[in-house]
Amino acid sequence: NDRAVSFLEQSLQSGRLAQAYAFIGADDLGKSTLAVAFARRLQGNPDGFNTDLHVLEPEAGKKNISIEQVREFIKSLNLSSFSGSYKIGIIKQADKLTLEAANALLKTLEEPKDKVIIILLAPEESSLLPTIVSRSQILHFQPVAASVIYDFLVEEHGAGRSLAKDLSNLSLGRPLKALAWLEDKEAYQEYLARAEKLLSVFGQDANGRLRGLDELVAEKGYGPAAVNEALDILATLDGIFRDLLILSLGQPIAVQHAKLEPRLKAIQEELFGGSSAGLLEKFGSFAQARHYLAANVSPRLVLEQVMINL
Repeated sequence: NDRAVSFLEQSLQSGRLAQAYAFIGADDLGKSTLAVAFARRLQGNPDGFNTDLHVLEPEAGKKNISIEQVREFIKSLNLSSFSGSYKIGIIKQADKLTLEAANALLKTLEEPKDKVIIILLAPEESSLLPTIVSRSQILHFQPVAASVIYDFLVEEHGAGRSLAKDLSNLSLGRPLKALAWLEDKEAYQEYLARAEKLLSVFGQDANGRLRGLDELVAEKGYGPAAVNEALDILATLDGIFRDLLILSLGQPIAVQHAKLEPRLKAIQEELFGGSSAGLLEKFGSFAQARHYLAANVSPRLVLEQVMINL
């Protein structure tokens, strides 16, 4: 994301700084890493810990960032700087702010203080209050080319070429995700096992697909772990249907799940007749499922509905 880095570098050099920044993009694109690096440059401490840097995110076991958390966060930012430098607040998963918390934050943005900067990290602009977006400098983080991730894994982390190629495709432009799988082979194998299990339910009736879901879902209830598990399953389904669509367009080189390509081709031919008909509408149903999860609908119920209509 050279554009974001270049923009922030120019802002530092010119001294033209916003009171709030919104880093927008998927997870594992380096938003948090760049936010911390930017904060440390502003504070003149590029390498170490700084008491004037405050990070806000959902508490362990909680889905959202509460108004009480935001109030404490704002209180910390309003205190005098220990070193006389900038006070920086980074809000991870800013899309998880409750409406009350977002409005409390908005009051701070409406009354900016000297040498206080807030950086919000979120997947989409639409996940933030429009009034917060309007008061923030927006920086979009884009997926990184697979070739760049491949070189990164091979040259900087010593990955084997075959594994690096698979991870660079599988990560869908997210270098930190590729690196996490490189460093945690078990997590990498678990992802592939989930994708294979999902592929195994194609062609089965609704009861068979629900039995397959039983083998995939470990978390029960409505908690964050259950929601995150459901989101992971939906993300894998997104990738699978993306691959089916790509194969229908005759572009196998762009397939995400390269290790599963033979099975994907078989499904594409057997169930979709080699065409893209019926594939695009599935992405809409997955997006709707994520909307239901955000609205606190039971993760299990959401996934069951997805599998019945698969």
